Amino acid sequence: MSTKVIVLEKPFNLKPYSRKELAGIMQISEYILKKWAEKIEPSIGNPVAGMYSTIQVKSIIEKYGLPAQVVNNNLQNAA
Repeated sequence: MSTKVIVLEKPFNLKPYSRKELAGIMQISEYILKKWAEKIEPSIGNPVAGMYSTIQVKSIIEKYGLPAQVVNNNLQNAA
């Protein structure tokens, strides 16, 4: 059985973030984050006072993910 182990590059704290902060964490430009967020804004709503709420951040991360590394593509279960 082939298993992928994914390790986050940095720990992630789920809290409100500005577009600039979240783009930095996701290692993408603010422009790209804006375009991605626009696609799911009907379900998450607009940022308030320039900040995405914790629920909005969670939805964005679940949809688009965080920077990570695939450590090993072919780990075997030790049985």
